[in-house]
Amino acid sequence: MKSVRIASTVKHIEEADHNITLFRIQEILSEHRTMLITGILTDLPTYLQFKFYTKVDKEMQGVLRDKLWDLSNSKVNLDRYDEIVQEIRKNSSYRVPSSDFFREIDSLLDSALNPTQLMLVK
Repeated sequence: MKSVRIASTVKHIEEADHNITLFRIQEILSEHRTMLITGILTDLPTYLQFKFYTKVDKEMQGVLRDKLWDLSNSKVNLDRYDEIVQEIRKNSSYRVPSSDFFREIDSLLDSALNPTQLMLVK
């Protein structure tokens, strides 16, 4: 049995078939990301001020909340977190770092706050 420490709890993974183990890891990592997003959503304006040095109006906060909820409700891409997946698989006890998840979250927020603009070329 493997122990995986996430944001606020410890999850256990029974040794099982490869696919079942990967599915369980995906569930645990998704729950970890959801917990981080929930924490951000409790005070989104403060997080945006701290991380992006910006204030946004209520409408934009609503857009950002929707994007964060969509991310929160989706499963993590195991390819994106392959290093973490491999560490969980080879260790009997592992603490999931939050930095990679915050990079994904911040990238989502940054793309919404600073959309790329197309430049017309003649």
